[in-house]
Amino acid sequence: MSIHVPLRRYLAILLLSVFCLAALWFSGPRFYAGLRFVPVELALSRYFEDRILPSDRLQSLIKFADQAIKAHDHNRYRDGLSLLHYLRGQDPNTPAMERRKAYRLSEAEALESLRAAPARAATWLRVAKIRALLREEPETVIEPWRMSIFTGRTQSHLMVGRIDLGLQYLDAMDSEALSMLRDQLMLAWRTDRRSVAGVLRYRDPGLAKVRQLIGTLDAAVLAQMEAQLDGNP
Repeated sequence: MSIHVPLRRYLAILLLSVFCLAALWFSGPRFYAGLRFVPVELALSRYFEDRILPSDRLQSLIKFADQAIKAHDHNRYRDGLSLLHYLRGQDPNTPAMERRKAYRLSEAEALESLRAAPARAATWLRVAKIRALLREEPETVIEPWRMSIFTGRTQSHLMVGRIDLGLQYLDAMDSEALSMLRDQLMLAWRTDRRSVAGVLRYRDPGLAKVRQLIGTLDAAVLAQMEAQLDGNP
């Protein structure tokens, strides 16, 4: 019996070692992908804080995100890569001839991300913005715009962007889309009047579109908007 006990121990150790090696083998790509994506996450977090484009690092960050996807294809990495391409399209340092390609790459990566995780409201809005920038047909812009609201109606940080885009395409909207835009306008007005007023001054200074949206549903809000645009508190 004293001979068999060590053998069992050695066998258990051997099996445990094999299991650990197998776990490392399969988790290795995920670990490497996560490691490659760390600089991307840090850079994007910093951008969302200060809104300063990391112009000098965008190409390197895109390469890191590509490496992460090749090691372990995940929707989070795809969405990050989409945002990097979008920022490159927005960057004034990007040559004009390369911006359209950057936007197309951003759109493609965003759609890949959405196939795996369709409840990404910000990603849907990015797709809509890209298509608007590329002057695609209104219906191709309005559809992802709708999806952004369906998947995150009350996400306050997206409302002003939706209002800005919605006002541009108001004349092409059906009754459902108009109702959604009205809803976003009313929600945002309660929480961030200054930002909404900034959009209205640029997109609808005479409030003709707002009157079309609100009508007589809420005369008090319309009066508040008129006062805000006139410079009154």
